[in-house]
Amino acid sequence: MVSWHRCWALLALLAFNPLGRAMGESPWREWAREVFVDFIEGIGCQDCSQLLDQETEMQFTLSSNIFGCADIDVLLPSLHWLYESRRFHDEAPSSSLPGLLVDGGANVGRATARWISSFGDSFSRQISSNPSVAPCVVCNGQSASQKQIPGLAPTPNVAVVAVEPSDSNFQLLLRHSKEHGWEHEAFLPLKAALGGARGLGHLAVSDFAIDEVATLLWEENDPRRKQEVEVITLAEVVQAAQKAFPDLAGNDKIFLLKLDIEGLEPAVLRSLGQGPPVKFVSFEYAGNVWKDRLSPVLQDLYAAGYFCFLITSEQLFPVSGPFWSNIYELPMWSNFFCGQEGDSDLESLVQLHVGAIGLWPRMAHSYLPELAEDDTQRSFLEAQHRCTDLGAACAGITCEASAASSKVAPTKCTARRGARGGVRRSPREEVSYVKEVSYSNLYLRYMREKDHQRT
Repeated sequence: MVSWHRCWALLALLAFNPLGRAMGESPWREWAREVFVDFIEGIGCQDCSQLLDQETEMQFTLSSNIFGCADIDVLLPSLHWLYESRRFHDEAPSSSLPGLLVDGGANVGRATARWISSFGDSFSRQISSNPSVAPCVVCNGQSASQKQIPGLAPTPNVAVVAVEPSDSNFQLLLRHSKEHGWEHEAFLPLKAALGGARGLGHLAVSDFAIDEVATLLWEENDPRRKQEVEVITLAEVVQAAQKAFPDLAGNDKIFLLKLDIEGLEPAVLRSLGQGPPVKFVSFEYAGNVWKDRLSPVLQDLYAAGYFCFLITSEQLFPVSGPFWSNIYELPMWSNFFCGQEGDSDLESLVQLHVGAIGLWPRMAHSYLPELAEDDTQRSFLEAQHRCTDLGAACAGITCEASAASSKVAPTKCTARRGARGGVRRSPREEVSYVKEVSYSNLYLRYMREKDHQRT
């Protein structure tokens, strides 16, 4: 996991030649590129409008603090909701979990700590395991009445495997585990490097208290000292979890895999589909560390059935298959999230993250492009009714910012088509209400169109 000081200091240097809009180019690619350029312009990239010029080759810098340092953390609320719904509503034994959470490149446990805090409840478990506390004075939710697993408190809420190869980082990981009581959930630390094949490697390490750039992919002239480390596969991670938690159903699959392994991400990503099932995966892309280009890695994931997104704090930008454009290699450092295409949970997660919930969901700071008929301004209810009457020609309504910030219903709204990509970031702080959630994110619209084609 990249540190905040590294995140805010990093400068991404790029040379970008935009894809030409050739005859027959996927409209999804074109729309996605326009929506993404709107987004990065809105967060401070004043030169980024040039990325849509198909004849201009440019070199410029983009600070990552402008692009944003969004990673798997921003998806935790949505992931937690999905995890809990699968844990309690699926027909499964009381000891079943939706799967393991695997922290690949755990460092000192930042992601692990947040996962155990978000998905588990080690604090309550630690208190309830104290023999001096009367039964049910401190309850542990539904799991308090579940069956006992040897060596653990009643069935854990979450099972986390943290994989870290660096000696110094691993010792801090163990210390943090002890300090925060991670053993009260199902926590398994593994001192190893995660890779695409089993073997031995030599890790280049620094003398920092926390080494965030230790790597197996060092150059010959790298002056750092080297540590011999074991390299293990995802299959071996799952085998270790099955041995550590033999009575825990769900220990044969992975619910969430996070990869921050300094250049070995492509090898592990290309192994997906050949080992234990993985529902969701998040990985860091670092253009100055990877030996592979991002594009072929995403192509291989797509061929294996995984659909990927560029993570931002506001929404997930689809980048796989018909959406791919070289523009997504613009930031030298970024994070991606992937799930299995067609998985309803993936669609739910995208919808939850963008905040399109309920009937006519409100999309703050956004507008829908193109008027559905004319520029007549109506009240909120009148515009909704007009949009409904227009049927498929209207995707929703966009209202002026002055009304959007008040507690009363907007009064200056227009019906919009939502063409060319649906909801966009508004330069004037407008607010939109979409008639269908599919207009809140291009992936949702893409899946809706695929469903219509099948029927």
